[in-house]
Amino acid sequence: MKNQNLQFNRTTPPVRIVGSLLCALLVSFAALTARAQTAAVIAPQGDAFYTNGHEAPAFLDIIAASFTISNTLTLTVDVAGSLDALPNPPGSPGVFDWHFALNTDDSTYPPGLPLPPGHFAPAEFYVGALWDGTAFSGLLIDRRPALTGQPALQYSIPVSVSGSRIILTVPAALAAEVRAAVVLPGATWNCITLRADGTLGSDGIHRADAIGRQPWPQ
Repeated sequence: MKNQNLQFNRTTPPVRIVGSLLCALLVSFAALTARAQTAAVIAPQGDAFYTNGHEAPAFLDIIAASFTISNTLTLTVDVAGSLDALPNPPGSPGVFDWHFALNTDDSTYPPGLPLPPGHFAPAEFYVGALWDGTAFSGLLIDRRPALTGQPALQYSIPVSVSGSRIILTVPAALAAEVRAAVVLPGATWNCITLRADGTLGSDGIHRADAIGRQPWPQ
């Protein structure tokens, strides 16, 4: 049998190319990590009461909340009670509500949604999780158009619920809108739970617990 000279073409990238790609990925990851900004707050347990003085259920009792800004926005609230088997909200169609109020510009007070018509609040953006007795839904409300008499803009956003924790994620495109609206100093965020006896924007809102206004994450 004749000897045959076998040659194999290189199919594995040179080490220097792999190393360059790895370095680029690590630099990109480090840059994203460096840009992430988080603010967190711990709240006392057992202080959740409706506005009429009646004690609110433990699943509306905030014990911690955090707000992380990166290319998306991640808003997390931990409560004292389980979220696994919630009752039907009172009213028709009532909801339980866990939300973050994002006050991006302290010089404006938009009216209306999620409040009843004619009511004003400093937050330009509402980011909330709603339980209607059947399922959770995530909602972002851009309240800024109401400053010029236009209807607020509503967007469905992802919400994750596990145990006693709710995580809301504002996708990148909407997160960019929020970041662009921030006026510093003065921008703040806070977290609120409530029971609404009707749809958002109607009367019959009973606040249960709140974390006061916190400085914008930086």
